[in-house]
Amino acid sequence: MKMAGLELLYSSVASQIVSANDAIVCYLHWCMIDNDFKCVGYGENVPTNETDVKKSELLPRDWNTSQDCYTLRYQPNSNHDNYLLKAIPIDGTLLVHLMRLKDEKVCNLSIDVNNYVNSQHLNNYESVFKNLDELHEKFETEIISDLRKQDSKTSKGSSTLIDERLPGNQQGYRPYANDPLRAGPPRRPHAERQPEWGEPNNPLDIGTGDLDPFHPGGTGMFMDPMRAGFPRGGIPDPSAGIPGRLPRGAVPPGARFDPFGPPGHGPDSAYRSGPDPDHLPPPGYDDMFG
Repeated sequence: MKMAGLELLYSSVASQIVSANDAIVCYLHWCMIDNDFKCVGYGENVPTNETDVKKSELLPRDWNTSQDCYTLRYQPNSNHDNYLLKAIPIDGTLLVHLMRLKDEKVCNLSIDVNNYVNSQHLNNYESVFKNLDELHEKFETEIISDLRKQDSKTSKGSSTLIDERLPGNQQGYRPYANDPLRAGPPRRPHAERQPEWGEPNNPLDIGTGDLDPFHPGGTGMFMDPMRAGFPRGGIPDPSAGIPGRLPRGAVPPGARFDPFGPPGHGPDSAYRSGPDPDHLPPPGYDDMFG
C-alpha cells in the first residue's frame, strides 16, 4: 500500500532515532496523521488555554527523550478533543494505548518490534521497515476501528435516551413502560401535577391549629375534639371517655382539652359514634371490620 508522507516524516527525524522502538513510534505518529489527527505536544500535561495548542504533522521536540515510555498528545482536525498516545517497551514488545481524555475511552495494541523493524538500518528509510502492510492493518483494526466502534455505541446510547422521552424531548421524564427502575404507577409530568400542599394565605397563621382547638382550618391535636367522634360543628363533651360527667366549670371555656379515653364511650355519653376501630391501619391491612 502507499505510505504517502511517511518517507518525508521519517527522514526529518532520522538523525534522532536511536532504537527500533523509536522507528515504531515514528510510524505510529504517521498513522495518526494519516487518520486526520494532528500532534499537539509531548507529555501528559494538556494546556488549559486552547490558544496555546498548536497542531502539527511533525513530531514534537524531545518526543523520544524517554526510551521507557513515549507519550504524545493528539487532537482531531475536526475538534479539540485531546487524545493521549502512550507506547511502553517491554521485552521486545511495544504496548500501545490510545486514550480519549474527556471520557477515558482506551484502545490497545501490542507490537512485536522485531517483526516490523530492521534494527541494523535505523537511519535508512528504504531498509528500516518490514511487513508494514500487516502493521498498518493491526493499527487500523485495533486502534482506529475500535475507537470508531466506541463512538458509535456512545451515539447510539444517546439517541436511545432521546427516543424514550416524551414527545418534544421533555428533559428529565421517561414513560413508565420504559423505566425499569420505577416501582409505582406512572407519574404525570411536572406541568400536569398539582401541588400537594397549598401555601397559607397568611404566613403568621402557621401553627395556629396547634394552639386553638376551634381553629377553622383544623387542629394539630391527635385526639381532635372537633373530629374524633363528635359531630362537626358541635360542642365537645369534656367528660367523654370517663364514667359519669365532670362537674360544671371543671374545664375552662375555650381551653384545649384532650379526652381521658376514647370519646363517645362513657355510660352517660350522648355520643355513641366513637372512633373507627380501623383507625390508622398499617399499609395494606385487610379491613376486617368493613
